Amino acid sequence: MVNLTKHNFHWREGFYYGFKKKRDLYYKLLKYIDTKQVLGIVGLRRTGKTVLLKQVIDYLIEKGVERNKIVYFSFDEEQPRIEEILEDYQSRQGKDLLELGETYLFLDEIQKLQNWQNQVKYYYDAYPNVKFFVSGSSSIFLRKKAEESLAGRIFLFYLPVMSFKEYLSFKGMNEMIQRPSVFEERLRAEVLTYMKRQLPEIVNADDDFIQLYTNSIISKIIYEDLPKVFPIEYRDALKRILMIVANNPGIVTDYETLSGELGLSRKTLSNYVSYLENAFLIQKSYNFSRNLLTSEKKQKKLYFSNTTFLFSLAETLEMGRAVENLVVNLGPAKFFWRSGRHEVDAVLVENRRITPVESKYRGVISRKDIRGLLKFMEKYDIEEGYIVTENTEKMEQIGRKKIIYVPLWKWLIYKNV
Repeated sequence: MVNLTKHNFHWREGFYYGFKKKRDLYYKLLKYIDTKQVLGIVGLRRTGKTVLLKQVIDYLIEKGVERNKIVYFSFDEEQPRIEEILEDYQSRQGKDLLELGETYLFLDEIQKLQNWQNQVKYYYDAYPNVKFFVSGSSSIFLRKKAEESLAGRIFLFYLPVMSFKEYLSFKGMNEMIQRPSVFEERLRAEVLTYMKRQLPEIVNADDDFIQLYTNSIISKIIYEDLPKVFPIEYRDALKRILMIVANNPGIVTDYETLSGELGLSRKTLSNYVSYLENAFLIQKSYNFSRNLLTSEKKQKKLYFSNTTFLFSLAETLEMGRAVENLVVNLGPAKFFWRSGRHEVDAVLVENRRITPVESKYRGVISRKDIRGLLKFMEKYDIEEGYIVTENTEKMEQIGRKKIIYVPLWKWLIYKNV
């Protein structure tokens, strides 16, 4: 028996969820709030998907939508069919769904509901007065199901961990965003704090709390969430893969060797890495080639999807490796480049523009440190490349090649990531 009352506090007159700090995606969603399409939000656990949905509910109420025309349900604990949810709702309202007019239905953690896409499709087509909002914590599950049955009917949005600007805003440091050059020293220090606090609930937390908090999220994902979606026989192997990546961010993946170490078949290892990637825990990077399809068949690197979890799990971690992980995250960089002894950490490809980025978080950077970047630029006829540094800021012209050195804090601020 569905009990909608416990999910819909906003039905009480005068009640607002009242989450004042807003992620950037909130403002993007508002642009599509009047479209017919389902609005879907995917992302890692605890990035703020539920809060975002409830902020949209507050917005609708403030806009003048009747409170009882907004229905919220989370599938986190129980998974009734959407029909059961709507039957309970119609019974409470004493009217048929069509008679109720414009209605907003928010369905949280929908990946836990079997065959959700066909259920949504039926009501989307049969009840044009219903506007759907859905959220989920599994990329492949939502995207695959959406593409199967909801093509053209759903707009999917990704909610990542917090950007540096969002982090500063949540800490009440908006002036530092608006006038960064005035606060350069503080911004340098805040970057290092930000790297361990990229989730909204831990912005002001201490290290001990962060350790417990992040470990609980990881355990819930690998021991509860993923086994409900994917066929996983060796759950502890998922944690072991995460530990290997945490202690070796940017590890070049040799599935043959790694599968032997873990006691898994190559196919099982490949599947498990894919599951972790689709749960937003791991990020893959492929060795770049102009033929992007060829790239995906070549070497792969594995990184954590965020540096907060990286710091929590790593037994020992060099800051340079952590910064490299961050730079790859923020691209997001789908490619690196390696040829012989030469390498570039991140190759960004956008609208056919190729931008190589090398991470060198150290005080002194020599010509030897940029050989890989220059080699890549020569090979692919690229005129401009970037080096993300600790403090160095300059532009160096080498022949026709322009090398731009950018301190990490400035890279985060001005790249608007």
